[in-house]
Amino acid sequence: FDGQPIESYDPIMYRRQVSYCFQQPTLFGETVADNLAFPYQIRKQVMDTQRVVTALNYVGLSEQTLHQPIIELSGGERQRVALIRNILFLPKVLLLDEVTAGLDENNKQVVHACLRQLNEQDHVTTIMITHDATEIAAADQLAKVVAGRLEVHG
Repeated sequence: FDGQPIESYDPIMYRRQVSYCFQQPTLFGETVADNLAFPYQIRKQVMDTQRVVTALNYVGLSEQTLHQPIIELSGGERQRVALIRNILFLPKVLLLDEVTAGLDENNKQVVHACLRQLNEQDHVTTIMITHDATEIAAADQLAKVVAGRLEVHG
C-alpha cells in the first residue's frame, strides 16, 4: 500500500486508510446510532450528528433510522448503514465485497451514485467485487481472475 509492504504499517493507521465493506454487514450494539457513533468513538471524538444524518439521507435513510434497533433493519438497510460507517471518515481505499447484492434497483442506484461521488470528488479509490453485469459494465477499470490468473482491462 502506497509503495510499502502492508506489514510495515501500524494496523490501526492502515485500517484508517483502507476500509473493507463486507457482503454480509455486521452491525453491533442495539441501534443504528451505536454503529454510526463508533468511528467517532475510536477517534475519541464526539459524533457529528448532522454529518451522520446527511449521510443517512444520501443513501435513502431518514434521521429516524438513527434510533432504530438494528434487529428491525432489512438487509438493504443494514448494508447502507455499514457503508456509512465505513465512509464517515474517508479512507484512501474502499474495498467493497458485493455491497449492492441485497439492494433493490432504486437503492443500488443510490449507492452507486454515492460511490461514484466518493471516487470522483473525494478521490477515494473504490475496488468492488461484483457479479452484477451492470456494475461490471460501469467499471472504469476491470480486473478478472480467470483460472487463477489476473486479467486487467481498461
